[in-house]
Amino acid sequence: MSAFRAMGTDVRVVTPGLGPTREAAVTRRVAAVFDESERRFSRFLPESELARLNRATGPTPVSAPMLAALDRARAYVDLTRGLFDPTIGSSLDAAGYDRSFAPGALDRPTRPPPGAPAGFDQVVVDAAAGTVSRPPGVRLDLGGFIKGHTADRAAQLLPEVAAVDAGGDAVLRGAGPDGDGWLVDVEDPADAARVVLTLRVHDAAVATSAPNRRRWRVAGAEQHHLIDPRTGLAGASDLAQVTVIARTAELADVLAKTAFFLGATAGRRFLERLPAVAGVLVRHAGSVEVVGDVDVVDE
Repeated sequence: MSAFRAMGTDVRVVTPGLGPTREAAVTRRVAAVFDESERRFSRFLPESELARLNRATGPTPVSAPMLAALDRARAYVDLTRGLFDPTIGSSLDAAGYDRSFAPGALDRPTRPPPGAPAGFDQVVVDAAAGTVSRPPGVRLDLGGFIKGHTADRAAQLLPEVAAVDAGGDAVLRGAGPDGDGWLVDVEDPADAARVVLTLRVHDAAVATSAPNRRRWRVAGAEQHHLIDPRTGLAGASDLAQVTVIARTAELADVLAKTAFFLGATAGRRFLERLPAVAGVLVRHAGSVEVVGDVDVVDE
């Protein structure tokens, strides 16, 4: 296994069939994909394309990858009925998440100004002209959605049996190191040292959404990074964590956040309606619910 730091998280590359030299070469190529993506889509790098778009006024020329990302985003907005919405950037800033996360780095004694209401329907994407327009005060954040997509892109560089894991957004190629699937531990959100169950995954992607890892305090109140577009505030849910298995890490990331906001009952129904999707819902009370066709390893 090789690892590097990108997008505010540790990225691991696992290539069971390769020796150290070849694995190192593959990891360098994967790291280049993450670096390119971060330089384009980061909300925190001042000269990234997304940062420039968030500062711009009027129709702004953007790259083909940015147009493609916003086109996919619109499809996810429709799929989730607005529970996925990239216009939460201003709300994240208002919650204090206006710089790369590190323990203690976001804590502050006073609350920033409130963010503009979210609504991707306010963003005009003109594919023919290659431009994007957004209302003043509306800032885009592509966050985990792009992290998942970058993992999907990076996985295409890997051998047939290999994996890339970007802070919980993982693509698991092939039948695993022993030919019997990849073992995925679902962490207890209340105790990182405890595993609530283990899944056996074949040639799929996995993403987990939970508010326990990125938390900070603003004006004495605890905040987290899962902003509910309906309120512009840190989302409240009877779920402590959602893990989703899907065909891509991008899709799994979107669905995990959506199910979290919906809560246990509606989140389960939402996931059950989608083809080739499974999940694990962990409630605050500690109960664990498996959704869809997934192989749970017997203890």
